[in-house]
Amino acid sequence: MMRLLTRVQVAYAGLFLACCVAVLAYQAYYVWPVQKCEQHGGWWSARYHMCAQPMPIWRITGRKPKAPPPTTSTP
Repeated sequence: MMRLLTRVQVAYAGLFLACCVAVLAYQAYYVWPVQKCEQHGGWWSARYHMCAQPMPIWRITGRKPKAPPPTTSTP
């Protein structure tokens, strides 16, 4: 009976270690890169698993944004 308990204990310890490694791998592959990308102001693409730099639309179209009309304040 003691030998059976020892095997079960080893099996549970091995299962626990395997789960710990799986959680660590998930964090390293999915969570940490997202946090690092967002910390630097980038956009994370889960589909392509890469960090992209946001680009303003005026760079694509070539049209500069209009400046707001000057406001005159009279005292």
